[in-house]
Amino acid sequence: MTWNSVIKRSRLIIIIWIVVLFLMVIPALNYNKFITYNQHNPALQNSESYVADKILSPINNDTLILIVKQNPYNTSTSMVLQFQQEIEKLPYVSKVESPFSDYINFLSDIMHNNSLATLYVEKNGLKSIPAFIKDRYISNDNSTFLIFIVFNVSSNYYLPNGEIVSQYDYPQIKKIASNYFNNSFYITGNGGVLYDTQRLTSQSGFAFGLIFIVLAIAVGITLYSYRASLLTIIFVSISTLIGYLGIVIAGLLIGSVDYIVNYTLTAVLIGITTDYLVFILSRYKSEISASKSNEEAILETGRRAGKTVLISGFTVGFSLLTFSLIPGFLSWGIVLVISVLIAVTFIVTFLPSLISLLGTKIFGNVKTKENKPFEKSFFYKTAKSSVEHKFLIVGIILIFAIPSILFFINLPTTYNIQAGLSNSLPSIQGLNYLENKFGSNFIFPIFVITNNTSELKNISNYLLTIKGITDGFGPFLQGNSIVNNNISDFKIGNYYYYVLYSNYSPYSDSAINLVRHLRENSDIIVGGLTSSIIDQQRINGVYYPLLEILITIVAALVIGISFKSIKYILISISGVIISISWSTVLLYLISTTLLHQQLIYLIPVILFVILMSLGSDYSVFIISTVEEESSKDLREAIPKAFSKTGKIVTSLGIILAISLGVLALIPVGFLEQLGIAFIIAIVLDTFVIRNFYFPAMIAILKNLKKNQ
Repeated sequence: MTWNSVIKRSRLIIIIWIVVLFLMVIPALNYNKFITYNQHNPALQNSESYVADKILSPINNDTLILIVKQNPYNTSTSMVLQFQQEIEKLPYVSKVESPFSDYINFLSDIMHNNSLATLYVEKNGLKSIPAFIKDRYISNDNSTFLIFIVFNVSSNYYLPNGEIVSQYDYPQIKKIASNYFNNSFYITGNGGVLYDTQRLTSQSGFAFGLIFIVLAIAVGITLYSYRASLLTIIFVSISTLIGYLGIVIAGLLIGSVDYIVNYTLTAVLIGITTDYLVFILSRYKSEISASKSNEEAILETGRRAGKTVLISGFTVGFSLLTFSLIPGFLSWGIVLVISVLIAVTFIVTFLPSLISLLGTKIFGNVKTKENKPFEKSFFYKTAKSSVEHKFLIVGIILIFAIPSILFFINLPTTYNIQAGLSNSLPSIQGLNYLENKFGSNFIFPIFVITNNTSELKNISNYLLTIKGITDGFGPFLQGNSIVNNNISDFKIGNYYYYVLYSNYSPYSDSAINLVRHLRENSDIIVGGLTSSIIDQQRINGVYYPLLEILITIVAALVIGISFKSIKYILISISGVIISISWSTVLLYLISTTLLHQQLIYLIPVILFVILMSLGSDYSVFIISTVEEESSKDLREAIPKAFSKTGKIVTSLGIILAISLGVLALIPVGFLEQLGIAFIIAIVLDTFVIRNFYFPAMIAILKNLKKNQ
């Protein structure tokens, strides 16, 4: 359907869209049914860590840790046992373990009488408690003891509402604990962190509400029209609804959608909707102010801006589809491409139909454009200067770009997704306190599994010789000593397992080297967090570079086919890569020095994919205008083209930076880093790459073509 035919059928198109949008509401509002909180990565199914986790699943139950900041030797046994009994009545709780109950079980095995063992511990407390029980539950300074709340399902089991069971019981456990231990306790574990984080992010929902107001103001200032501001709010709201529908459609196609994509989806749709709306309206206003009739202005707007928006929309949509190639990110690509393509279709059909009916009423009174000298435009001056000093400009940018690109390729990152979570969260405070008292290796031990029964004692001796392993538990192994008669305690099916502790952080290079060394032994299977990080690194080392190459190819093909020019591919792609590399360097410095956070490993690849997709917006806007002026003198054509696009591209850049940067207001490290990265990258891209690098590169490549 051409723009002309859209205009002729404007009333029909508006009616059709109103009906379609009305029909969208009910399914879109039920998008939560297709959201999953299980972020299992299918690429890891054949990995060593996955095999180990599967073997350990019978004992790898969901668990919360209650950290009691009291000396256990001065604590009432009866009170703790009563607390345990009350917690065991909660849904999904399988058992509750403490130094008191474990000591009773130990004495029961010796006395063969549970009642006598209980009476002894109630009377004498933890007097003469064995070292292996003490080491598990009590800190070295005796200031803290632990209570483990174990649930009857694994940590990979999700309730219909998307919560894991420990997350569901967490608030009730916290309430009961406050009755017994006042405020001298923490509760931590995956369920506690998820619960606290979810509450924190829900409180940050104002950020996306605030963005509507900020965008409306920005559009109003750009187009000098409060009516355009109101139109922006309407269109952005509809795009958000389309995004929810995209989740429903993707859910029907592939079964479920990762909950994290919702944040990125909302930011992307807000950004491109505002971009396309402003670009089309500004072009229409420009045509009207040039004394053209309403019909001529609409048709010219469609011929220029409509085509540009379609090219940009397809570039963004199909570039984001490459997300599906990352293991574990299938739903991201499907949701984003469906939502973007529906939103673009809505904008390029509904908006011109609306313009056809309302005409200049969208803006109020539009004055005929005065013939102001375009040479006085700031963007004309910067472009002209860049053309005149093209080799110097490009040379300076490349001097800074090359080391930045190399840094991006070798970027140090962390696999600790919880990095950057607010220390105000009680569960994070508990995690930090637990690590301080017991060490990080206590929270994330190394698991070793074997089915070589004849070599169990030799394996136990071997494990104690490994540098970095301090102690552990398993067949013939208790602490850092070899013992007898405990084999059956560590048997699962046909396998025996060890729980090992090291003096390294599970995310550190030392821990990774330690686990890699263990994995060289063919008699054992190694599991645990560090082992899964090794497997994740291996998978990412293959898929992430492939993804970045593919999305670059997709963006290049769309631009190349649309404008039939290799030079525009080179200019656009190189410009986006430079802005991405610069922003990554600056983000790394901000994260490590100001936020005191390590850069999360997902940030660079997500930043690359989204910016390579959205960065094409500006490229297409600028290229289309340059092509309009291409028949004129080169020294004047390029600056004049940039004088026409400069204001609108800069406004759109600021708007996009605001819409994607809103993620920085959500106090979760991953989203905070992503939001900051978007702000930096888009600002650099808008004010440096587009105003200086683009005109200089266009001049160089056009000269080369001319000389040839």
